[in-house]
Amino acid sequence: MRCTSCDTPNATDARFCTGCGAALTPAPAVATVAPPVAPDPAPLMQAASNTTPVPAPALNQTINVTVQAPAAAAPSPVVVLAQQAAGPGCLVRALYFCFVGIWLGALWTGLAWFLLISIIGLPLGLLMLNRIPQVMTLKPVRTQTQVTTQGGVVVVSQGQLAQHPFWLRALYFLLVGWWLSGVWLGAAWGLIGVSFGLGLPLAFWMFDRTPAIVSLARQ
Repeated sequence: MRCTSCDTPNATDARFCTGCGAALTPAPAVATVAPPVAPDPAPLMQAASNTTPVPAPALNQTINVTVQAPAAAAPSPVVVLAQQAAGPGCLVRALYFCFVGIWLGALWTGLAWFLLISIIGLPLGLLMLNRIPQVMTLKPVRTQTQVTTQGGVVVVSQGQLAQHPFWLRALYFLLVGWWLSGVWLGAAWGLIGVSFGLGLPLAFWMFDRTPAIVSLARQ
């Protein structure tokens, strides 16, 4: 060992330095630690294979669900009851025809045919023939009820009945209506005169159908 004072080498078992005579202190023993040996993985793998796997604990998850509000409910169906104008009773219409309609209808029919012959007054004459049921028998004009939805609002409107195409009515009048209406009205008037009033109900019906005979008008 070496002396700590003069660094002189001495024997291992010497108690005093041969150079300076100082007492020698033996160096402390240093323990030698062997490096760790890695364990054999085979037994561990065999033990892991024989071990029943333990299920992992369930995790609490938060799920955000967006619920859409239901659409507005469809409006309930609307039932519209449209009552047509009944007009005067049969007795009133019969009395009107006997005291007013019979002579007013004759003048009305003659004027309408004069306008038809003049060509210039054809539209007015045709309109007058279509109004014979109201002039002679006080028949009420029928209307058509239409129900529509505009912006969620139910709109009820009344108007005239839907008519046939204009070209069809005009062609029918030129080929058939102008002469058939004359025969039809003549037969109605003749029925009243020949039957002495007994054929009045049938004449009423014939006068009511005059617009359809003249121009296929719907009333």
